[in-house]
Amino acid sequence: MIVRKEHAQMLERLLRDQDARRPFTEIAAAEAPVLHELERAGLVRQQNPVRWVLTYSGTALAQVLRDLYAQGPAPYREADDEVGGDQVVREARGLAAPETWPDDWRWLGSEVIAMLDAAARADRVGPKAEQALLERGLAVRVWDRHRKAEIVVLSEAGRAVLDIYAHAHPRLLIDDRLADFIRQVPVGPASADRLPTGSHEEHLLEAMRLIAYSVPVSDAYAFTALGQAVQRALRTGGFGTGTVLSEDLLWALARHADGEDIGPQALARLQALAYVDAEGHLLPAGEWALEALRLWWDGPRRDVWTLAVKAEEVEVLATVDALWRKHAQTGNDDEIPTFARLRREMMDRKVQEYKALLARYGRRIKDMPKRYQAIAQQFAEAKDLARWYDDNFALREALYSLESFHLLTSEEDAAGREVFRLTDIGRQVLAEQGDRPRDISSTAVKAITMTRKMFAAPALEWWQQAHDAGLVGTAEPTKSGWLYAHLAETLTRQPHLTRFELEVFHIIPARGMTEEEIYRHLEARGEDRERIRWALEKLEARHLIEILPDGNVVETRAGELMDQALASVPEGFGNPVTPLMVRVLRALRAVGTLYVKERKVRVLPRNLAEAWKRSGLSKEAFDDALTAARVAGFVGRNAITTAGLWLLDAADAMNPHPDDNLTGYAGAWH
Repeated sequence: MIVRKEHAQMLERLLRDQDARRPFTEIAAAEAPVLHELERAGLVRQQNPVRWVLTYSGTALAQVLRDLYAQGPAPYREADDEVGGDQVVREARGLAAPETWPDDWRWLGSEVIAMLDAAARADRVGPKAEQALLERGLAVRVWDRHRKAEIVVLSEAGRAVLDIYAHAHPRLLIDDRLADFIRQVPVGPASADRLPTGSHEEHLLEAMRLIAYSVPVSDAYAFTALGQAVQRALRTGGFGTGTVLSEDLLWALARHADGEDIGPQALARLQALAYVDAEGHLLPAGEWALEALRLWWDGPRRDVWTLAVKAEEVEVLATVDALWRKHAQTGNDDEIPTFARLRREMMDRKVQEYKALLARYGRRIKDMPKRYQAIAQQFAEAKDLARWYDDNFALREALYSLESFHLLTSEEDAAGREVFRLTDIGRQVLAEQGDRPRDISSTAVKAITMTRKMFAAPALEWWQQAHDAGLVGTAEPTKSGWLYAHLAETLTRQPHLTRFELEVFHIIPARGMTEEEIYRHLEARGEDRERIRWALEKLEARHLIEILPDGNVVETRAGELMDQALASVPEGFGNPVTPLMVRVLRALRAVGTLYVKERKVRVLPRNLAEAWKRSGLSKEAFDDALTAARVAGFVGRNAITTAGLWLLDAADAMNPHPDDNLTGYAGAWH
């Protein structure tokens, strides 16, 4: 949906003629492109060859604009104007008449819709969106009595526009000329200068929700999930004249795929466009066209899935893999990666790494990369290298984190010891990283996966992180980027929180806090900014929070459930939630009995042995995790507590469900 000067003027003319009950609105030939753009957005329709009329959504949007014109562009204040029980308007404004708008100014576009959506989710407008929404009349500045602070929230017009967008029915209609344009445009995410902005073709794509722009100033773009499916269909099919992809064609294709008779004429058209072959079987273009139909019919996706792995964690994966390879060569059971063996190997590797750094830089420790300086200084002064390693490298936390993303798993070997193995996903990540481990942040992966929403493109700084990590090239994801996007949307997450991550999580309310406020709160306590950043990255990658494009931070449904589960966890608890605890809880639930009214699962003592077997853990690891779960309040003497059941609910909510729209990346990766 896009509204610029020419669109706003057309909406007002149609509304004026509709109010006057005129038989039709006179349209000049040069105005046809504007009407077609509004039609694709679901705001107007052609009733007959000479009559264009507003749809229900178009009428509502034109009325919102008219009300804003009446208020005028100058800021005003009404002392008794309340937008909520605790909020009083300090500043509001409307709009100047569209004749005064700059020709290239966008009153409404995908970036504005993204700002409105983020503000609605956070119950306030984020700092990156304040100016943009205020100047459009879509937000107001209020005094919030509860917060005792001035904030910006959506205006009545802003809420109305978001509702109109949600209920509008855009059309999908692509002719051969537009299809050629779509085939040539990079899929993104990419800098907006890679796309001929302001062109009729670009407006059509945005109106049909095939592309989206970044918040707040459209400096990056990306094809949406629907746009990606359409582009893939058109790059392998849709070669013809006239209409090559439309709702009618897609429904005919769907009926044919379901085995219905669509008639020889419709079948011949699908064959001519290479959606089906001569025998009537679906071709690749037809498969992508059906995916486009599903995405167009189902509407936008709400959740964004991502992944975060630090370089040090990749080193742990590599070390586990190396030890298993050494064991396979020598047959020596002492090489199996138990925790003690893995710790010894990791310590040796880190000692060698920091010896080499000191040999290279000598006393010029300040010339080292910043993240090495403090540890290198401690290494130079260390008398006990084992203690130096344990103080600076939390191996057990790294193992928990890797298991939380299903890159590695703890299991029992034939001798009853706890050992660690890479999963298939862990092997894929290790193969992609090669000999030079690097950080893969949640933000970098999100720059790709967030395009699965209908109106979302990554902020330019998010795109830059993805580019720096090698996940995005100049105009589209790399092979590595497609891999991490695919993994983010298919792996099974398990809860894990370190002590510091719990502290960060506890200060984030369900909604209504900005990312910068979180930094200010924690930095005032002396916390390192990089440490805070990675805590937020991990929380988002585990789908407990979402950092929105406008700078707001909100809890997800999983985060809200986790809040309830953690309500009674003692302060200062190291690793208050681990994947091993969750495995124990699931095993206990499987052998216990649910008492619905009490919301507990009682477990008979004699069934603990069966729970241990079901968990797949070593006896020592099972007992340690069970003890930790009891201290955290997830397990009582003989029962999973209500908090434990909340934790299991949170674990389920941390992952996509079968009805989520998650197709699209596997083919790109493979």
